[in-house]
Amino acid sequence: MATAGPVVVATDLTDASRPALERGRVLAAASGAPLVVCHVVLDVFRHHPLMPNAAENDLLLGADLIARAGDLVNDQVRAVLGESVPDLRVTVESGAPDEEIVRVAEASGASLIVVGAKPREGARLALGHVAERVVRYAHASVLVAREGRATGKLLVTTDFSEGSLPALRVAGDLARATGASATLLHVVTPPSSALSSALMPFGDTWTPPAASAVEALEALGRATLASLTTEHGFAGFEQRAGEPADVILQRAEELDVEMIVTGSRGRRGLARLVLGSVAEKVIRNSTCSVLVAREPVRDSLR
Repeated sequence: MATAGPVVVATDLTDASRPALERGRVLAAASGAPLVVCHVVLDVFRHHPLMPNAAENDLLLGADLIARAGDLVNDQVRAVLGESVPDLRVTVESGAPDEEIVRVAEASGASLIVVGAKPREGARLALGHVAERVVRYAHASVLVAREGRATGKLLVTTDFSEGSLPALRVAGDLARATGASATLLHVVTPPSSALSSALMPFGDTWTPPAASAVEALEALGRATLASLTTEHGFAGFEQRAGEPADVILQRAEELDVEMIVTGSRGRRGLARLVLGSVAEKVIRNSTCSVLVAREPVRDSLR
């Protein structure tokens, strides 16, 4: 693959960052990209307009904390990745973690941001505050890395919309670069009679589409999936009925995939902040890693 922009891995120095570091190294090596490990120290710089000596002391303390954090990050990198990691850069910033991670990624032209996921409610794995905001605000693709064995299997989702196109391209790159087996999944949401209840106050009724029309649409979907599977080099495809997020999570478990690759609804401007309810549920509830693919990373990834 062509050399891509850097892979930026965010670490908070906890065990939750270990899978992010491990996957980040693999992705960077496979795409020929530099690896940037970023840690953010909460802002300790205060302004004391009436107490200049206090402000000077805070600046000295902040510099000392950043230097100490840099040592800790290097220690963690060596412990997790070993002594020799080619094309590695460590950066320690000060400020709001989510804002600084996104800023570092954009300033370096990152092709991918990798963040860890923390348990937030009991044993249930969900995105932590920082990871969730990074997924929302970053222009690049974001991989939410979770612990899990490498199975060499990917599950790629599509709803045939423009927002799902980056997921297809990124997953194709991943499969070619790593030899992973990728399954393309499209979930058909069955027509629901619940629409009838929603329309009743307006004096309308809902009539289910003819069975022949549904069959024709499903046949068209299968044909499109077959074409996309061939185009991107996927191992196979599935078309299933149900609630999209639930089916995606279920099939990921049943297929024993190590990563779900999905798109996001928004791509530019404020629209990029809208992930969509399906993507939200998948990244919050998946037990495996989830890569939210965006357009700027077309030439990246593992």
